[in-house]
Order: sequence, then structure tokens, then C-alpha cells
Amino acid sequence: MVTSGKESETKVLVIGLDGATWDLIIPWIREGKLPTFKKLMDNGVYGTLKSTIPPWTVPAWNCMLTGKNPGRLGVFSFITQREPGSYEFRPYFFINKPKKNTIVDILSKYGKTVCSINIPTTHYAYEINGCMVAGWLYHPSKPLTYPKELKSELDDITNGYEIDVEKSRFIHGEGTHIENTEKFLRDLYRITEKRAKATEYLLDKYNWDFFFVVFTGTDRIQHELWENKKEIKRYYQYIDKIIAKLLNKIGNDVILILVSDHGFGPNSRVFNINEWLIEKELLKLKNLNIKTKMRRILGKLHLWNLGKYIFPASFRGHIGGKMQTINFEEANIDWNRTKAYTLPLGVGEIFINLKGREPDGIIEPGEEYEELRDWIIKELKKLSVFDEKESIKVFKREEIYFGEYVNCAPDLIIQVNNNICGINTRIGYGSIFSDGKGGNHRINGIFLAYGPDIKKGWKIKDAEIVDIAPTILHIMRVPIPKDMDGRVLKEIFKENSELAKRRIIYQETVDERDRIRKSIKELKALRGE
Repeated sequence: MVTSGKESETKVLVIGLDGATWDLIIPWIREGKLPTFKKLMDNGVYGTLKSTIPPWTVPAWNCMLTGKNPGRLGVFSFITQREPGSYEFRPYFFINKPKKNTIVDILSKYGKTVCSINIPTTHYAYEINGCMVAGWLYHPSKPLTYPKELKSELDDITNGYEIDVEKSRFIHGEGTHIENTEKFLRDLYRITEKRAKATEYLLDKYNWDFFFVVFTGTDRIQHELWENKKEIKRYYQYIDKIIAKLLNKIGNDVILILVSDHGFGPNSRVFNINEWLIEKELLKLKNLNIKTKMRRILGKLHLWNLGKYIFPASFRGHIGGKMQTINFEEANIDWNRTKAYTLPLGVGEIFINLKGREPDGIIEPGEEYEELRDWIIKELKKLSVFDEKESIKVFKREEIYFGEYVNCAPDLIIQVNNNICGINTRIGYGSIFSDGKGGNHRINGIFLAYGPDIKKGWKIKDAEIVDIAPTILHIMRVPIPKDMDGRVLKEIFKENSELAKRRIIYQETVDERDRIRKSIKELKALRGE
């Protein structure tokens, strides 16, 4: 193990389980299938962790790492940044370079030895005080590890390190499309084993203060095989054993924090958002090809599946398959008559075609804009009348975001839940809802803390994803930036413990530091120094 000569301080190990949900974990604990999870819950603090709206990998991990809401980050979904003066959107990381304002960067700057392993949205590894391995959305032309030579070490101990399973065929809304379940599972277990081996190796190699590793397999298997609870349970049991090994390795003097970026549920009912926009005459198309028109007609008559059997084989595949639908970006949109639209790979965003912002905007800012948003919300909520248990939730951007980038956010955001399980932007179904497959995201993820000065068997309420970063900084005696939106979860600490009694310390803002430096400089100048 590399030593640094630092005094003994509280160390923190964060294990991220992408998409993990108590809805599965707790019943399996009761069955006696997840002994490590049970041990942690019985001897620690646990509860739901409220994710972002929408609850997607981007921006959820970004918000967890920075303690900031999307309105401060300018990151609202995977496809989030508009090309100026156009209707084209690009993945956010194609436009914004990493600002390096995460807890990984803050702790590193304060001299803590940090290990960051496979955190999603870490597009490439860069220099920190410790080590880094890129995660999901890794850019293959950039460094995979820091230090650079670490890659060969990981390759040696894992027989070739891998970041993630082969690109998932899950399409938002439409469901799961893996071609070979057995191969998918082999790949999933192989990559998870490599992640575990690399984690154990790095836990030993570095005299770390803060270690953050993410296992993405929980998300992948739930997306693809939600209906196959037997296989999902088997995978959770595998993760349970990995956590047990890591616990044995770190000993009793480390605080363990277990988190997920969001929860999960069935993807049984999919909202075809562009079909709804077309029906409400908010989205206007110039023309559709004959096959797409035919499929929309069949969808309206609820004869879509029947069409697969009554048409000749040469035409049947087009009627019954995806070839008959078209991607939103392929649609010939009449922008001069369109009032509202969504993203090409949208997950619940609606944009108003606003004058002065969109190239061909037709809606006036101010009263007309607000009236249209109110009308869309009212109409969307009507969709929930057939399911009184859970209504459709839709928000204006200023209701859930705040900060300098709020004006870049979608005008309206739909939250997925058990009413709208998934959102599909393809055009050609002719129906507002369609059946989905697999699983999809939910807003409630998991939180669990275990270790010295942590309460035992206590359930936390009202924990949010932005609370993770400030809580970690507090534990590690590092001042919290004032622009973090999360709070320190002081209630997780034992009463009268040092962590519970310790005063929360905030950093001075950049402007305040600059003002102090300027004052000192002016004072020295007056003194002739």
C-alpha cells in the first residue's frame, strides 16, 4: 500500500449501484437472500434518495457529485444543449468541458488522496491527487486512467479491463431489444467481476482518504430483464457478495455510503409524446410517407397488431415493426405552425417554439407563453383519469430548477412514474400509449450509511441526491462551497458524536476570495510593499 504520512482521519468509501431500488432489495432481504444488505441496514442508516427530475443517469450523477441542481450545472438530460440559433441538440459533453467542480476535485485540491472508479459521465481520466478510471460515456480518444500507466496494471489483473456491457439496445420508451440474453448475462458478470477486482486492487494500492466506485450492472439488467426477477435477484446476490468482500477489506474505521442515482420500475406503459403533440395540434408535420401514415391509421383504430397478420409478408414487417415509425429528427416538421416540441431522444422534456429563442418561433414571450404552458399541463393531467392512484406529474422548469442556467432548461418536464413508465419520441404509432418492455427509471433511489459515528437501524427521511456531496465534505473536514444546493445529512450521525456536534463550515465564494485578495493587494500598494 502506498503511504502518504497523513494523520489518521475518517475515510469514506462510496459504492454506487446504478439504478438500485429498495422495491427489490427489501423483499429479498426478508427472504434471507441479501445478508450484506441486511447487515448494513440493521447497523446503519437507510432510506430513499430522491433523484433529479427527470431521474436519468444524466443529470443525476452530475448532481450527486457536485451537490448542485441542474439549473446551476446547465445539464438537464443526456441530450441537453441546443446549438445556438437552431433546433438541433447535442450531448452536453460535446459542448461543455468538465468544470472539475465535483467532490472528487474538491477533496483532491484539499490534499486528500482520492480514487474515482467508473463514475458515469467521467468521460476521460485527468490528473487528481490519487487515481481515476473513466466511466460510462468514456471518450475512447482520451485517457482511460490516471496515472496513464494504471491502465496496463488494470489490464493485467483483469485480463483486459472493460467499462461497460456492449451498447444496450434499450430505447427510451420502446423497451428492451437484447438479441441474446445468455451473452448479455455473461458479459454483465464478466465486467462486474473485473470492476470488483480493480476496486480491491486499488483499495490496497493507495492510502486513500476517499474512494468512489460505481457498479452499473444493476441498471443494465433491470432495463433489459425487468420481467425476469430470478436473474435480477441472482445478480443482486452477486453484488451482495462483492460488497461483503469490500467491507472485509476496509475494516471498521471507514464510513461506507451506498447510493443509487435513481430507482427502477416496470416499463409497461409508454407515452408516445410526439403522437400526443400531433393530436393536440401542437406539433405540425409537413408530410409523412405512406407506410407511416398507414401505421398511424392502424394505431388509431387499435388494429396495429392485427395489421401484422392481414397484410402480405412483403409489407407486414413495415407495418408491425420499427421500420414503419420514424425518428423525431427525421420528421419533416412545419416549424411555422408548430407550438411545442420535444427532444430527439427525449425523456420527458417539452420546449415551446418561442419567438426570439427558436429560429422559427411563433409563440410570443410573456402572456401567450404562460397560457400555452398552463394549457399543456392541464391537458397532460387529463391523461391520468383512467388511473386515479397516481396522476401524471409535469413541472414548469422554474418549479424544480434554479441557478444561472435555468433559461437553458426545457419549458416543461414530465416525470416518469407508474402512470407514464417510459417516453418514446418516435412518430408513426397513431396512439398516445403503447406497451413497453423491460424496466425504466423511477425517482426514488437508495441511500445507506454505515460505520463509525453512524446511527444503527435508523431510517432517514427526505434525503436528496444533492445532499451526498456536502455530507461527504462535512465528514472529511473540508469546507462546503456555498453554491452547493444540498444539505449535510446530520441526522445520520449518532447523537453526541463528534460528527453530529461539529459545526458545518462553508467555503468563501470565489467573489469573496477575489475581493480579499484585491484588498490585500491594494493595502500593500498603499504601504509601498
